Amino acid sequence: MKRMKLIAFALLLLSLTVLAACGDSNAKPAANGGTNAGNGSSGAQETPAGGSIRLGLVGGGMTPMVAQVGISDGSYEKAGIQIDEKDFTAGADMVQALVGGSLDVVLGSYEHVLRQQQNGLGVKAYGEIFNGVGYSLIVKKDAPYQSLKDLKGKTVAVTKVGSLSDTGLREGLKQEGLDPEKDVHLINGGSGATMLAAIESGQAAGGMVSEPTISQMLASGDYRVLYDPPFDFAGIVIMAKTDWVAKHQDLMKQFLQVTADVNERAHQDPAGAVAAMQKIFDKIPQDVLKTAVSNQLGKVPDGLQVTKDGADYVQKTQLDQGILKKEIAFEDAVDLSLLPH
Repeated sequence: MKRMKLIAFALLLLSLTVLAACGDSNAKPAANGGTNAGNGSSGAQETPAGGSIRLGLVGGGMTPMVAQVGISDGSYEKAGIQIDEKDFTAGADMVQALVGGSLDVVLGSYEHVLRQQQNGLGVKAYGEIFNGVGYSLIVKKDAPYQSLKDLKGKTVAVTKVGSLSDTGLREGLKQEGLDPEKDVHLINGGSGATMLAAIESGQAAGGMVSEPTISQMLASGDYRVLYDPPFDFAGIVIMAKTDWVAKHQDLMKQFLQVTADVNERAHQDPAGAVAAMQKIFDKIPQDVLKTAVSNQLGKVPDGLQVTKDGADYVQKTQLDQGILKKEIAFEDAVDLSLLPH
């Protein structure tokens, strides 16, 4: 019990730290009002585009890690790109801000691209920094469950019903022959300390958790992974409105280039990536963070490419849930022409 309290306290500190970081980053004004400085396409092509990007991401976890490292270690700043980071607790709210014009680029699930395409809005994916759902189902080590089938009739926590963690769990339940609507009771468990409390108290048989919380809970020896979604899934893509990209093409290309460089460098020097992430997750022990970073690096697709298989799987989940009414062609929702090489 004492160990549980220590983990809960650490997660609470982590949540507070992330919230504080969000406030700090949002308080910094974007240079030039969030537009590309001197965005004249007639300028010399060898000159770095530079400029400012209002970047949205879901805070509290590490699925957007490549960008987080680039912000933390100053890679974007050194390249002349000022990142005005804005953190959100839900992807839907973040994408709404993109559509509304208060964000330029968003790091979120491909499902949001498909939904905006269905709404007739020009939003596309220009790269991918995380292939997978990004959440695993965590249960107590001594829990009797050995597979998702054993959860029939049980209450299971997701971060928020309708979220990416919810989508990933529903797919797993379906593959095991369970009906997510009838065979289990899905509840909102939040993240960090609130999710831990739901699992530890028995309110939920298990909960969908992301890094670095996964590694932190496993390191305690009191929890284990019951289910890790194995399918190819366009989890976190780099999305933007097509009209913004048309006006800031050089800046977007440069952003993608720096992001790809950060990913390559992180693979060559994982310790550097850990040091950069330690600035964000300063309450997480270094050895735990090292494991989390390693796990995340393995999920970054080669060349930041959005795979058709991953995109198709996301589309399948949206069609199955009745959110999409018809299929959307890959080429209508994805533009990889600005990626390096």
